Amino acid sequence: MFDPLPYAAYGSNLHHARMWQRCPGAVPLGSTLLPGWRLALGRFAAIARDEAARVPLGLWRVLPQHLLTLDVMEGTALGIYERVRIRLPDGAEAWTYLERRPRPGPPEAWYVRHLRHGYRDFGLDPSPLEAALSASGFAG
Repeated sequence: MFDPLPYAAYGSNLHHARMWQRCPGAVPLGSTLLPGWRLALGRFAAIARDEAARVPLGLWRVLPQHLLTLDVMEGTALGIYERVRIRLPDGAEAWTYLERRPRPGPPEAWYVRHLRHGYRDFGLDPSPLEAALSASGFAG
């Protein structure tokens, strides 16, 4: 049985192949723009409050065990990320992860490849990603 709330990805879990490796059977549902947030990059992706921005999200239908897997992958037990509910522009809710222990960047090239693949997989405008990469100091 699928969790009633979708998972909203903004980082490497946008990349379909990566997500399917982590969460076999997860189903991409589409994308949205979340107002009031922007993509931020240190070593890994995060979202940060910014009332003037909108962060692209890829939505996934996930099973409860997928969320448990994502909790491990995102380091929730270590306090690195926290799984939280967010309200989407259509009024529905979704799960996502907020970074609680930032790790300085810039991101490594292998990680950036996942991000760029994910933006392509969901058909997202790459401008917010490229702006975040530039701000992070990534020179790839």
